[in-house]
Amino acid sequence: MHTAEMIQKAYDDATRRTLEIWNSHPESGVVRSEPFYHPTRLAITSGNRAGPAMAGLLSELKAVTQGDPLADVAPPDGMHFTFFPVTQALYDKPEDAPGTGELIAIFRKHCDGLIMHIRDLRLIALPDQLLLAGFPDEESQRVRQSLVDDLMKTPWAEKIRERFPHTEIPPIFWHSTLLRYSAQYLPEPLRVWFHENQHRNFGALSLPVRLVMTNYNWTETFTLV
Repeated sequence: MHTAEMIQKAYDDATRRTLEIWNSHPESGVVRSEPFYHPTRLAITSGNRAGPAMAGLLSELKAVTQGDPLADVAPPDGMHFTFFPVTQALYDKPEDAPGTGELIAIFRKHCDGLIMHIRDLRLIALPDQLLLAGFPDEESQRVRQSLVDDLMKTPWAEKIRERFPHTEIPPIFWHSTLLRYSAQYLPEPLRVWFHENQHRNFGALSLPVRLVMTNYNWTETFTLV
C-alpha cells in the first residue's frame, strides 16, 4: 500500500512537472480533436458522488472559465471521487456488459458497507486538467488493494490492464477531476487561479463506495452494488 509520504510525493511531482511545462508553453497550444472520454458510453467503476460539499469550488471554476467552450468543468450533480475504475468506457447500456455477476460478488465481498474517507483535499495541476486530490484512510487503502488482488485473478484483469496501460494498479492518486481543458495546456486565467488556490485545504469527504456503470462525468449512472 502507499504511505501518506508516497502519495504526497506523487502529488507534488505531478504539479512540479506541470508547472515546468506551463513555464515552457505560455499559450494553450493545439486544440484537441477528440474528447477526453466518449461523452455517453459507460464504464464500470466504483466510488461515489461528492454531493453538494464541493458546489462552491465548482462555482469558482465556472466563474474563472467564463463560458470558455474548451473548459469542461465537472457538473455539481456529477462530481465524484473514484475508489477503483474497472474498465474503460466500453458499453452503450448496462446490458452490454457480460459477466458482471462475478465482479459484483467480489465487490460485495470486499466493499460491502465500506465508507471511503479522503482528507486534506488539495488542488493538483496537470497540463490540461485540474484535480482535487487527498489522502485516504488506511481501511480504504487496505480494502482497495484486496479488491484489486482478487480482480486480477479473474477475466476482468484484462480490462483493468487496458484501463491502466501506463500506470500502476491500483493508481496512487485518490482524486476527482474538477476540470478538463480541450487543448494541450490550461489558459492563463486557470493557471492564475491554480496558483492563487494551490495551498488551500478543501477539507475532507466520507462517501459510501458503490459499484456503478457511468458515463465519464457521472451524470448518467447505473448502480450495480
